[in-house]
Amino acid sequence: MDEGLLLWINQGWSHPLLDGLFWWVSQRPWFAFPLAAILLYDSVRRGGWAGGRWFLVLAVTVGAGDLFGNLLKDLFAEPRPCQTLFEQLRGFGGALAQPCGTEPNGMPSNHAVNFFAAATFVALTTSWRRWRVGLVVAAVLVGLSRIYLGKHYPSQVAVGAMVGAAVGWLGVWLASRYRAMLGLPDFAGKLSPNSIFITHMSMNPDSIPAAPAPAVADPLPSHRLSLVAPLYNERDNVAPLLAGIHEALATYPHPWELIVVDDGSSDGTAERLTAEAGRYGPHVRVLTLQRNFGQTAAMQAGIDAARGEVIATLDGDLQNDPADIPRLVGRLLNEDLDLVVGWRQNRRDNVWLRTIPSRIANRLIGNITGVRLHDYGCSLKVYRAAVIKEVRLYGEMHRFIPAWMSARTAPSRIREEVVNHRARLHGESKYGLSRTFRVVVDLLSVYFFLRFLTRPGHFFGRIGLVSGGLGFLILAHLFVQKLLFSAHIGTRPLLLVGVLLVLMAVQFLTTGVLSELITRTYFASSASRSYVVRPDDGGEPVLDAGWRTPHG
Repeated sequence: MDEGLLLWINQGWSHPLLDGLFWWVSQRPWFAFPLAAILLYDSVRRGGWAGGRWFLVLAVTVGAGDLFGNLLKDLFAEPRPCQTLFEQLRGFGGALAQPCGTEPNGMPSNHAVNFFAAATFVALTTSWRRWRVGLVVAAVLVGLSRIYLGKHYPSQVAVGAMVGAAVGWLGVWLASRYRAMLGLPDFAGKLSPNSIFITHMSMNPDSIPAAPAPAVADPLPSHRLSLVAPLYNERDNVAPLLAGIHEALATYPHPWELIVVDDGSSDGTAERLTAEAGRYGPHVRVLTLQRNFGQTAAMQAGIDAARGEVIATLDGDLQNDPADIPRLVGRLLNEDLDLVVGWRQNRRDNVWLRTIPSRIANRLIGNITGVRLHDYGCSLKVYRAAVIKEVRLYGEMHRFIPAWMSARTAPSRIREEVVNHRARLHGESKYGLSRTFRVVVDLLSVYFFLRFLTRPGHFFGRIGLVSGGLGFLILAHLFVQKLLFSAHIGTRPLLLVGVLLVLMAVQFLTTGVLSELITRTYFASSASRSYVVRPDDGGEPVLDAGWRTPHG
């Protein structure tokens, strides 16, 4: 398969224009070095000396990747195709007459290592969209050029791309970890417009000074606060959790309640919750689910049971600090927001199993949904009840709550606030690397429902129009071939492809019409609406039994 793909690209793509393009991008003196010089100039122009230091770190990262690639070549000792198959390969402008070069080993492709390392480093440390996209495109072209010119097998280029991406990521991690020593800007602070670093790229929490907590205006508007804490197999954390919440809210000036939801625990968490709740009074309410339904269902159960005008959620593993809740509530009410999301800027989690997967997930979610936050996964959030109760959570959609909220309120009413994060002391984490892969699948559903819930015909219609357009172009091409050149098209696979594309277009367009009918039936026959009216928050809340009041 590797050899077949090589020969297909090397021979099947043969064209004078591609000959010139791929030869040019494969020449370091004529492509890579001028591109690096332009990037150096642009980085210094944008960031001054900080930009120059950033470019130096990038150059060291690429150089390290080149050295590592050479070591791997000696380790694998896999020959280049132009050493073993040169009789079958095309070179620049014609067939190869002899084996290429003096370097026999080709696993991995150092060209791919270098360009993908640079593309990864730039993509993860800058907000320069043109450079980020341009370097990825350049890396792909360089990788293809090595196959097209017969210098490397496709597998050698693919391995080089993966090695380069890993080296680039490692360079970002080291640069952020030793930021102060290298004299680089703060990756995580609020940077000046001239700063070149994305604000969410900090990976060294110990080197970042804690953001000062903004003052909370007092008195707050009159309200009632409902706290929701889902737990699953957190028996040892029950007592410290309830004690910490009561200590943090001991002087809270408004009524509040605590709803703890046991998600079908098997370690005695429900019994411990009932016992501890009896010590504090009726404002602590325990909900016990019949079985383990998952964190999303447990959180939804608590939100459904909440009676306050403001709802706060937090994890039951003691990693969220309840002392942050009054500050988040204050910001929500004083700035007239609908959601304040906690940002665990200084995370106390395993870097490989939780922090890195979380950063990947946050980047994916932000790019797809358009609601860009540093920390989607933080459970410490404060909501306006009238808005969050309009959102229904299913599956594992709790991590997408800000995205779902953006469908019910303006994104400008969603903000984030730096919160304290503590290391887990008891129990085991329920998260890991697999969560990142589940996020990718869930994102497809989120994207569809956010963009096309009220107009699904546009989703299927776009696919149908593209498919039908391609099909008609293919059929028109074959018609011209038959009419003008008397070509035999009856047995050509392209005819079958064209017909199938047209049939697919008809199916997708028909599906779009049916989905529009189903959507209209859904909105017409249920209480759901395609819009949301902002509630009037005026009036005093009425106190009733089961609330923790400032004097009770």
